[in-house]
Amino acid sequence: MNTTIIVALLATFTAIITAIITDSLNKHSKLKFEERKLKEQYYLEFIHALSENMNNSESAEATIRYNHAFNNLTIIASPKVLSSLYEFADLLINHLKNNNVADYETQYTKAFTSLIKAMRSDLYGSKSSKVNKGLTEIYLISGILKSTPTE
Repeated sequence: MNTTIIVALLATFTAIITAIITDSLNKHSKLKFEERKLKEQYYLEFIHALSENMNNSESAEATIRYNHAFNNLTIIASPKVLSSLYEFADLLINHLKNNNVADYETQYTKAFTSLIKAMRSDLYGSKSSKVNKGLTEIYLISGILKSTPTE
């Protein structure tokens, strides 16, 4: 067989294999990106529902939205996030039902911080050690109103 033909066949074969590998890698990257965006959407929905529930704890609608957001996470969240989520929920439920959790504020902040760090790690993957670096406490605010000057 002619050397020119062999070189041409090898070049064609290499080009085809390269195209297949590149396409496969692009599809994988796109799927990972879409998964990350979906998780981010679910995590933000949960934080929004939790915040709304904190600001309006007497609202049945806010509680229902929180419950739906919580339940939706069971489908999309990683096992580490789910573990932190359940720990957080158990603390909340125990406090609301029994009101006997010692040092509740500290435990709440610790459980919430663990949950948010797990979510951030889940979203940012291998960069997670950097994304949570220096974060010791993470908390939400609620009920903060701007004070008006008195005359």
